[in-house]
Amino acid sequence: METLEVFLAQHYPGGLQVVLAYNTPYPLPVEAELAHLAEAYPALTVLKVPDSTSKAQNVNAALHVAHGEFVGIFDADHHPMPGAFERAWRWLAEPGDDGRVADVVQGHCVIRNGADSALAKLVAVEFEQIYAVSHPGRARLHGFGIFGGSNGYWRSEALERIRLRGSFLTEDIEASMRVLAAGGRIVNDPGLVSRELAPLTPSALWKQRMRWAQGWFQVSTRHLRPILGSDDLSVRQKLGATYLLGWREVYPWIAVLAWPLFGFLAWRDGGLDLSSPIFLLATLFVTVSGPLQTYAAWRLACPEVRRHGWWFVGAAVANVLCYTEAKNVVNRVAHLKQLRGEHQWVVTPRNAGSATGEAA
Repeated sequence: METLEVFLAQHYPGGLQVVLAYNTPYPLPVEAELAHLAEAYPALTVLKVPDSTSKAQNVNAALHVAHGEFVGIFDADHHPMPGAFERAWRWLAEPGDDGRVADVVQGHCVIRNGADSALAKLVAVEFEQIYAVSHPGRARLHGFGIFGGSNGYWRSEALERIRLRGSFLTEDIEASMRVLAAGGRIVNDPGLVSRELAPLTPSALWKQRMRWAQGWFQVSTRHLRPILGSDDLSVRQKLGATYLLGWREVYPWIAVLAWPLFGFLAWRDGGLDLSSPIFLLATLFVTVSGPLQTYAAWRLACPEVRRHGWWFVGAAVANVLCYTEAKNVVNRVAHLKQLRGEHQWVVTPRNAGSATGEAA
């Protein structure tokens, strides 16, 4: 209900249609409130999707009732900034430097409940690393962006053509790869902000990241080879896809071999030669790269998160000590779950806690 209030307060010239598409196996008390809200606001369409078991099915069902030249897709905890739709439309209507309009524009997702727990602070910094650094950097370096599932805006005809596939746990990334393979254009706009909630418990975070990791693995095994064989993509884009879909899946297994390798070298040589240039350079890279990424995230972060400098210091320390390896563990377990045939789509639970319009 809080999210709907934010959307209904959005101003857009000519009017904005708000479609709430959801599924539930049994009636919920909030459904009566939704019905009353829909009666009070003609711009609101409340769409219960029978037999749906995924976000992809809900989005595809919403396309049958949505109208207009472009569609914004948001998860239910998102609060887009005022003027978001006008800013997104400029990307979709005006040609870029290459003379083409965008098919999709991905905005900047910002955590708004970072003050609620230490874990939420860590995720808030991580989201700045993703949406303020990695996504824009990838778009500049590799020549393509990706749709991250929320705070993404599509030209309606492109979304109708691509649609989302519920058989993938990360239907957003899978759709992005099909847009790329078809020669479409996905751009990234760090100034197009929408605020969302971070998971507050390790269990909730584990479920979220497990779904993400397994979904990425599904997409990698399905799309990497066709993308590399495409005649429509540049060498730069193929190299980017190799890093995005190939290296990211291999790296967690390589990283876990570092300590056994050091142990073997120490056993074979009777100790480690700490003066070795290769050893020193490798150690320097591993030690410095994480803090440098965190520093870049702080410099480019949304102001409401950047003002919490100690969050970034804590995140840098956590990444060095445990968080990076924890994410590698998630990826390795996700690979095993996929190979075992486990494909359950689990919704990440959210709790607004003391969250406000800003990361307090």
